[in-house]
Amino acid sequence: MAHLKTHSVEEKLIKPMNTTLCEIAEIRPGHPFRGTIAPVVDSNTYVVQVRDTDTSGEIRTDEMITTELTGRKQPDWLQQGDILFVAKGAKHFAACVKQLPVQTVCSPHFFIVRIKTENTATVLPEFISWQLNQIPAQRYFKTTAEGSMYVSIRRQVLEDVPITLPSIEKQAQLVALHASAVKEQKMLQKLITNRQQLLDAIALDILTN
Repeated sequence: MAHLKTHSVEEKLIKPMNTTLCEIAEIRPGHPFRGTIAPVVDSNTYVVQVRDTDTSGEIRTDEMITTELTGRKQPDWLQQGDILFVAKGAKHFAACVKQLPVQTVCSPHFFIVRIKTENTATVLPEFISWQLNQIPAQRYFKTTAEGSMYVSIRRQVLEDVPITLPSIEKQAQLVALHASAVKEQKMLQKLITNRQQLLDAIALDILTN
């Protein structure tokens, strides 16, 4: 009996914790731009737009624009470890901030998810970003989305999304596995593109000469 009791306690210790996003993170809206975001070439303020993110959870910085901020609201500069969640549009997914210029904001199409200070030792933002892109969370968003053509996710809905928290070691393993998968996907896509360009060049040479 003593053995069974010890085993039960160990299982309880390693069992993932179930919670909601608002219990572990603060959620705030993106910068309140009004209308189209105008590019300003000589500005030091960058902006992340939906087109700069992809469903793999990455932010592409090569085509980010610079702009001028107007209005009285103090900019909420993005920080490393912030999670940007696309709340408006056809797809709802998360991307994690890694390295961005110091003065960078995001458009109002996003919610900014920032892990609470007291949870940073037990929660990896990359893991939360990954989890928001997985099937269980995506099903939850699909059943709670509002609108037909231009679908949006309300802040309350995002706050209440169920989150599963395994150990920090398990989170790190899953994040590393995901990073490897994304890297392999990019390499394969590059090979496919190179092969297609080669075939196009061969076809052009044979069929036009």
